[in-house]
Amino acid sequence: MKATRFAALILMASATASASPPPLNAPPSVTAYLDQVAATEKPGPKMSLEPVYNAALAAQNDLMIINNNQAWIEGLSDADFTTLQSRLKGFVISRGLEIFADPDPKFFRALAEKRGEPADLAFFTQMEKSIAPDYLPTYVRTQGRGVCIRYGEDLMVPYYAGWLEYQRQSPARYKDKVTELLTNVEDAVGLGTCACGEIESVQNELKGFATRFPTSAVNGKIRDRIEQLDKDPSKLPVNCT
Repeated sequence: MKATRFAALILMASATASASPPPLNAPPSVTAYLDQVAATEKPGPKMSLEPVYNAALAAQNDLMIINNNQAWIEGLSDADFTTLQSRLKGFVISRGLEIFADPDPKFFRALAEKRGEPADLAFFTQMEKSIAPDYLPTYVRTQGRGVCIRYGEDLMVPYYAGWLEYQRQSPARYKDKVTELLTNVEDAVGLGTCACGEIESVQNELKGFATRFPTSAVNGKIRDRIEQLDKDPSKLPVNCT
């Protein structure tokens, strides 16, 4: 009787052990981010979500850091990658044809609705508008093994205007990220290359941008690029492929 009971206890212990989640093979920043998410999701007064978002960006950086010509997530075993996918709340990660580890704006927008302040909700609502289904900025799309800029499709001006308005309303919030997003657009219109379309799409975009944002610091570069495209378009082709 005692032996039978002992055997049953051993089986129960074995079953409990086998039901435990597999260990998470991830950088410390990922664990720190998940701890921040868990703390933020607890009931309580509204709070700034910048700390948890900054933790997400730190985790993203470590997951995508390049070593020996590959991102960190590419070096995981299939089992470890599957575990990371299932447990990394608030992220979308991929290492197939597309390799990325991105904070999910839908998750953060929903979190902001429950726990965030108005500036958090406005930020993640604008972020959700700014990200395409493939998690690229709305004005960018894949082309072959790279990406191209969707000049002339009425995407860059509203994208830029949206983030300018957020910056105006909440100048002290998410400053580095907002500056990064605005600068990326300015770099694209300042260079006027790697276009998805033809030269006319670039010319129309640059002229429209300069008209819509007449005080933008990038307008000098835009004027130079428009002039160069008119006089010698082959000097710097609008297409990168």
